[in-house]
Amino acid sequence: MSTAVAGALAGLRVIELADEAGVYCGKLLADLGADVIKVERPGGDAIRSIPPFLPGQAGPDASFFFLYMNTSKRGVTLDLDRAEGRDLFARLAETADLVVETLPPGRLDALGLGYAALSARNPALVLTSISGFGATGPQCHRRSTDLIASARGGAMAVTGHAGDPPVTLAGSQSYVAASTCAAASSLIALHHRRVTGRGQHVDISSLEVVAAVTHICGVGKWLDDGIIPSRSGTGLFASVPSGAYECRDGLVYLMVNRPLHWQALAEWIHEETGNEEVLDPMFRGPSSNRLPYRELLDLFISDLTSKFRVEEVYREGQRRHIAFTPVHTATAVAEDAHLAARDYFVSASHPSAGELRYPGAPYRHARTPWRIGRPAPRVGEHNAEVYAGELGIPADTLEAFSRAAVV
Repeated sequence: MSTAVAGALAGLRVIELADEAGVYCGKLLADLGADVIKVERPGGDAIRSIPPFLPGQAGPDASFFFLYMNTSKRGVTLDLDRAEGRDLFARLAETADLVVETLPPGRLDALGLGYAALSARNPALVLTSISGFGATGPQCHRRSTDLIASARGGAMAVTGHAGDPPVTLAGSQSYVAASTCAAASSLIALHHRRVTGRGQHVDISSLEVVAAVTHICGVGKWLDDGIIPSRSGTGLFASVPSGAYECRDGLVYLMVNRPLHWQALAEWIHEETGNEEVLDPMFRGPSSNRLPYRELLDLFISDLTSKFRVEEVYREGQRRHIAFTPVHTATAVAEDAHLAARDYFVSASHPSAGELRYPGAPYRHARTPWRIGRPAPRVGEHNAEVYAGELGIPADTLEAFSRAAVV
């Protein structure tokens, strides 16, 4: 008998109709205990083909991206271009608390499955739409990608060296940020529903999320300090000095945010290098005071870090309350002693992919812990369970749907 404690969102049913732009939203909810039913087209969605893949394996269960992003979800298939498929989706939504979708704006309405139609059948339903430019406005029908949102949202404007071509951000950060915002916004809408009894349509624009999610690339730095952020290599305008610095055996990353942090760093530089200039009072105070001297301070810091190994800078920086951290390779992250001591990585067995090791909890709840409840679903794995067992579709009808590629 299982002794697992129910997650914080146990009892919440979510229907996910999302590609890579919103799949992380469903994962955040599912790993907290929500019953997230992932809807794919017959044969499986295109995100099952996103590389990299498990070594030596191919097929719909070999994508690391898919296997990570869809933990704890159940999976069904249906064809929204078929009337029977649209009816199945409407019946699913009728049983749900939340629908998360990433179709082009207006597509659900054209299918007869927009918010007005779904809420007529389920007035308490929350529909969360994630798109590049939002559901309304003059640009809402323009196509978007993670790259476009990162560029137009401002993140790429402050990434890299000033004289270099634009550089993309690692991973799919605009999608992850938009999905995180969508999950939080959905929970707020669900809380509102508890008070009013009514659902609502939540509209998330990945471009707007990138522009607003951090003052590093948004308007916050201008509002705070009158500074228009621009590229400064590995450094950040919100933190001066900051950036990656060479040690004897690799790189460390530094961020200095508070006056006392700078004071501690300046004193360490002075102790190790004899540099008197670094103690000048003109460098004290907030980051904006040091911004005009960024290149000079980088030289002072490099004189310090080049004397030591990465581990030495990291540990001594910790002791002095300075925010140094190693710049790890992926292999080093997987073998990091601190993450191991925190039991950060977790294992789960997949029927096709075998035993897999996953990044663990992004937060830890004491009474309703995060956990991977099940591995990512295989294509249509839960069709019979959901359609026949929960919606009451007769077995012969479901079999006919399967032969006709409705599901």
